[in-house]
Amino acid sequence: MFSGKTVMSGKRILIVDDDFLLAKTLDVCLSRRGYQVRVFHSGANAVKYMFEERPDLMLVDIRLPDCDGWFLADMMKELEPAHKVPMIVMSVLDPDRSKAAEAHLYAYIQKPFDMGQLIQTVERGLDTEEFLTGS
Repeated sequence: MFSGKTVMSGKRILIVDDDFLLAKTLDVCLSRRGYQVRVFHSGANAVKYMFEERPDLMLVDIRLPDCDGWFLADMMKELEPAHKVPMIVMSVLDPDRSKAAEAHLYAYIQKPFDMGQLIQTVERGLDTEEFLTGS
């Protein structure tokens, strides 16, 4: 179980998942910890936010109604290659290590997951420069 500490960082987290209940749960958990959370249920709306706000971390599902999460990773790299935004993929699919390495993911979390594990991964992702590699 994760600690109940409050981060109060104000860092911006983008959640892109078409599972409304999961997205709302993540929103509530992360907002209570002091993060500014934006939730989108499609890739098109998320891309617009990415261009306007530049999140500090992204939580993205692979299967979305209008695109896949890999497209969002590519868009973020094109947007500002020097600004590395940690991206955590959440998916029921088995990890595709080659796509994960190409996307420079911070982490890949298999659904269903433990909320405490996800919160810890988010907090580490916001504090690190290391990203998932193909090794």
